[in-house]
Order: sequence, then structure tokens, then C-alpha cells
Amino acid sequence: MLENENIICLSWLVWDSIPLVMHHMMAGLSKTNRVLFVDPPVAYSNLIVKPTLLKNHFKKTIKWLTGVHRANKNLYIYYPPPIILQYGHFKIIDNLNQFIIAKAIKKTSKLLGFKSPILWIYHPYAINLNFHLNQKLVCYDCNDDVGYFFSLRFNKRKRLSEMEADLTKKADIVFTTSKYLYNLRRFQNNNTYYLPSAIDSEIFRKALSPEFDVASELEALQKPIIGFVGGISNSRMNWEWIRDSAKSHPEWSFVFVGPCVEPPPSYIMALKNIVFFGAKPYNALPSYIKGFDVCLIPYKGEEFLKACQPTKAFEYLSLGKPVVSSWIPELEDHQKIIKLSRNKEEFIKNIESALIDVEDEKMISLYIQSAKGYTWDDRIKKASELIETTIKNQTIKSDVKELN
Repeated sequence: MLENENIICLSWLVWDSIPLVMHHMMAGLSKTNRVLFVDPPVAYSNLIVKPTLLKNHFKKTIKWLTGVHRANKNLYIYYPPPIILQYGHFKIIDNLNQFIIAKAIKKTSKLLGFKSPILWIYHPYAINLNFHLNQKLVCYDCNDDVGYFFSLRFNKRKRLSEMEADLTKKADIVFTTSKYLYNLRRFQNNNTYYLPSAIDSEIFRKALSPEFDVASELEALQKPIIGFVGGISNSRMNWEWIRDSAKSHPEWSFVFVGPCVEPPPSYIMALKNIVFFGAKPYNALPSYIKGFDVCLIPYKGEEFLKACQPTKAFEYLSLGKPVVSSWIPELEDHQKIIKLSRNKEEFIKNIESALIDVEDEKMISLYIQSAKGYTWDDRIKKASELIETTIKNQTIKSDVKELN
């Protein structure tokens, strides 16, 4: 396990959001190391397509001006200076942005006394490794097809792919959360490893206790409850499947727990058996999942799905819940326990079938058991061992070079 290291984490997702791999990894690593978590810089060019972001951008700029914030004794949150234009439009602007961010991080890490840090990168565009931060090692933890999200409004795929490939080749070690990403990155860096995302076993284990209460908001709803937890974006949610499922079974209650990026379609909001409860604290999610009869992963989009490794699948399973999902390649190895759907007819049929398994003790036990191999502690331990080996090998190579 890594100990007494200084870690600088560059994230593409802000600290104050639904916790994903970067949040869990850095929170875990901060128990035995010092961590500087760098939020993604806000780009004022985003206001052209989404003026409603002005308030958010202003808040982030103020936080940059007020300096580093502390999440715990060893974990520091840093909001970098804003950039004018988002990544991927022009190479010269990207280089300027990366220089500004690198300079700001270098200054901040120096003030905190971060010597010879491990650079742990999730944001593949935020920094150019030519701008050295005196790091002892660069780790690229590739947890999603980030280029997909950055190219939703503008066709920047080619430029962004070049930037990510450059980072991957220069990194000392690369981790990926899905097999698709592993097969993509291993040809760019032969020190690449497949480390899937995990779950917070401690939080979810508590919910298995009979004394653990179901969220009170669910009590008034008609059973059965078909539920989803997580961020809700229209570009990723298959609302047509949800609409047709809700219409074909008006006796089912559909529950969505999580923040909405934008309002769901009007045809969804018009259905009385579909309910939205908004964002909830992460440690409250087990109380909602425990009240679900069937759990959903109703995602869409070929580009998004092929790189997706949804952690929520194992969060659902850890509480003994049947899972019905869109057809996600990363989940194909789990078809005996997760019902995958290629179309709306299969989706509805799979929910009907899953409802039969609700009281099946053998299946419930199988679901819980299948999630046990996916914990953040295990992922941190494996990542630590691989990084320690890489550092050791680098030291040996350096010593041999000096002897020659």
C-alpha cells in the first residue's frame, strides 16, 4: 500500500459531485498519503452554448482566488484558474491552457510542500507532461471515454484523441476501468492494467442489516418499485424505454434518485408513475436501493456504452437486488446475474422476469456474493502494488544507467 507519498490528482469531475472512481481512490489514498485534488478548470467559452453556467463559473473563479480548501487532514481541494476556451479546439490554445494550469499547480504544490509527487491523472487534457511538475511518476487512471463528453457539442474527437494518446504514451503506468479502454490503451503503453471500478463495501454492507431503514420517501409509493440512482443526463438515459415500460405497467412505480443535468423530456414528466427525488448524499443511497424491487441501468449511446463500466451495477447487487440494464459490453461476463437488454421489448420482459426473483433467497445470495470482489480498498491495494513496482523498476534502470 502506498504510504507517505505526495499525490497530485487531476480530475475531469469536480470534488463536490456524485463520487466516482477519482473521489473514492483519492479519499482512500489520503488515509496514508497527502493528496492534492485538482478540480477541472472552468472554461468561459462554455457560456456561449450554456449561459446558465455563469453562476457556477463565477463561484469556481472565487474559489480559485480564495486558495486551497481542505476535505480532511491529508486531502486538499484546489480550484485551478479558469480558461478562456475549452480543450480540443486549437492546439496553440490547448498548450497555453496547459501551461497556465501546470504553473498554478506547481505553485500550489510547492506552498503545500509536495516534493517529488506522484501525478495521478484522470483528466487527459488538463496538463501537458512537457510542463514538468517534478513528479517521480505519472499514472493515467483512464476511467471513461472522456473525449465522448468533451465532444458532445463540437466535433473535437480527432484532436482530443491525439492529446489522450500523447498522455498515455508518456505515462509511467496506465489503469483502465473497462476492457474496451484496456484494449485501446495497452497498444499505446505496455505498462497498462485493467482495474475495474468498485463499491464502498462498508456503506453498503450496513444496509443488509434488517434494522437498516428504507428511505421514508419510498413508503408512500405503490409497489413494486423500479429504481435508478446516479447522475441523470438526457443524452445518456433511454427515456423511450422508460416511457414504454411505465405505460405498459402503470402498476409499477419508477423512481430516479440523483441530480438532473437538464429537465427530463415532457413525456416522462407527464407520467404519474415516474418520480424524481433529486440528488442525495452518497451515504444515503443504500436506503433508497434497499427499497427498490428491481434496479435499472437504462443507458443509451453506442459510443458511451462501449467504454462504460457502471459501478452502480455492483452497488445494486451488493444489496441483493436484481439488475436490469441496457446492453453494456463490460457487463456481458455477468449475464447470469445481470439481465441485459438490446431493445425495449427485452427491457420490459427483463423487468417482469426480475420481479419474479425478488423473493428468491438463492438469487439474492448470488447477487450479494457476486459484488464482493469489487471494493475500493482492493483497487487501491492493487494500484499501489503496481505503482510501487514501477517506481522500483525505474530506480533500477536509473542505477544501471549511472553505472554505464
